Amino acid sequence: MKYIVPLLFLFLCLELKAQVFPPDFQCVRNDTLFWETPVNTCGAFISYDIYFSENINGPYTLLASITDQSTDNFFHSNPVGTTFYYYFETNANCPGEPVIRSDTLNNESPLASPINVVSVNGNNVEIEWTASSSPEVTNYIIYRTSPVGALPIDTVSALVTNYTDIGADPLNQSESYFVLAMDACGNTSVFDLPHFTIFLDNVVDICEKSIRLDWNRYRNWVNGIAQQELWLSVNDEPFSLLETLSASDSVYLFSNTNDGDKYCFYIRNIEQNTGIVALSNIECIDLDIVEPVRTLYLKNVSVNLANQVELTWVWNTDAEVATVEFEERTESGTFNTADAYTPFGSLDAETERTLDPLVDPSQERKYFRIKTTDDCDSIRLSNEVSSIHLSGSAQENQRNIINWTAFNRPDGQIINYDIYRIVDGLISFVETVNGNTTTYNDPVDISIPAEFNVCYHVVANAVITDPNGIEISITSQSNTFCVEQLSDILAPNAFVPEGINKEFKPRIVFGETVDYQMQIYDRWGKKIFETDNQEEGWTGRDGFFYYPSAVYVYIIKITQTNGRIVEKRGNVALIR
Repeated sequence: MKYIVPLLFLFLCLELKAQVFPPDFQCVRNDTLFWETPVNTCGAFISYDIYFSENINGPYTLLASITDQSTDNFFHSNPVGTTFYYYFETNANCPGEPVIRSDTLNNESPLASPINVVSVNGNNVEIEWTASSSPEVTNYIIYRTSPVGALPIDTVSALVTNYTDIGADPLNQSESYFVLAMDACGNTSVFDLPHFTIFLDNVVDICEKSIRLDWNRYRNWVNGIAQQELWLSVNDEPFSLLETLSASDSVYLFSNTNDGDKYCFYIRNIEQNTGIVALSNIECIDLDIVEPVRTLYLKNVSVNLANQVELTWVWNTDAEVATVEFEERTESGTFNTADAYTPFGSLDAETERTLDPLVDPSQERKYFRIKTTDDCDSIRLSNEVSSIHLSGSAQENQRNIINWTAFNRPDGQIINYDIYRIVDGLISFVETVNGNTTTYNDPVDISIPAEFNVCYHVVANAVITDPNGIEISITSQSNTFCVEQLSDILAPNAFVPEGINKEFKPRIVFGETVDYQMQIYDRWGKKIFETDNQEEGWTGRDGFFYYPSAVYVYIIKITQTNGRIVEKRGNVALIR
């Protein structure tokens, strides 16, 4: 009995060797067929034979015989884009042994892999799809839609037809997805219709003790929605079916509420004919009486190194706030909302928020305030606080002048300013100046290339008095402002093509150049040379023609990254 397994294994190996295996046909890309070479030990290799047809059912004609056993690709010219079907056979000196045919593939992209359902499960999204019928498919690419378009988030094997997206945000938005089939050549199927998760949101009227539920119905099922169901859990009890809704419903008003109860809901959509189910996020609400915002004090406005605004404020922690809006204005403008959010859970007495403002704070001074709306639509506005705006410019004497707006608020007093500079990403402290100073003169070391672009920010050290009369020390940072140095052009006044200085090649000193142009003219005003390549010099010749010894005129013009244009004109002597 102990010999049965080895003998069976030997029999199977002999059976496998008694076949002539074809190349493993991978895919077709840009009219080129790609395959992996097989291993055949039954006899001598003769060729790989490629057959093709315009019809999958044939008849097939021999297209080519590849006699180099190591070859793994073949180009078939197809200028008019005809759809061809191909398969391979290996021609080997193996008399009487069966010749196996490869998969039959065409030169079209893989067929689509339609999504069956996307459904929310906790914080994640689960995606299921139907496998593509194209045999060359090796992988599936999962795309999630973002504000900048559909972006690939992962790739899975062709053996897999489901995926869990742990990077999605289904609790705050409806997520949409595509699944594309891909072959070994990187060809992909077309983008089919996206499928969208159901996002359930709510509006609570705590004054009326009602809950309005809003959601987007499931989109792009082939058969449409058969029905929708609304499920409810009260105070963490098991969910139960609250109501069966029509396929067109997207709003529901729940009025049978009790103060202090916790209500959780989710939506269940069912596809017509298939019975496939898609779930929304679970939306939970803790009902409570409305506590208004009694204290709202904007404590500080500071700008971080990314020129984002950091706001710090205090309020009463028992306030029930529906929305917090961050409003900004320019020196002479009106307030506009730059961002908003809804607080969850208990409030902290002191709260911070990083804000991407509507207008870059490095452009001008900005004023900010906070606007809250409670659950009964009562609005409260905070005090106004401005940011410190820093600007500057490069001077001819290798110095930077920086200026900033003074720290100025009715409840505060400036103590001093700390000045910082940034070179090559390294921040260093420069100096502390008194509170009456709003300008600084900083020398630049032209021997250090990195100092062509020096960035600065200042930090105000101040004391404010809050609404309770308590003095508080704060630090408020300005925007970060970078000063690009003024470029200079150094040009030799002579060159000797046959000597050491073989070409006329100016040098750009300090500053960064985005555009360069050099022109050479003879004494009669004829342009004889031009280049926009800063690394290319004038050699004093044009092909095999050598310009004679003479004085020539040059014009050099550069444009810096800040838009400044530097132009230099002069004479250069060509000496032979």
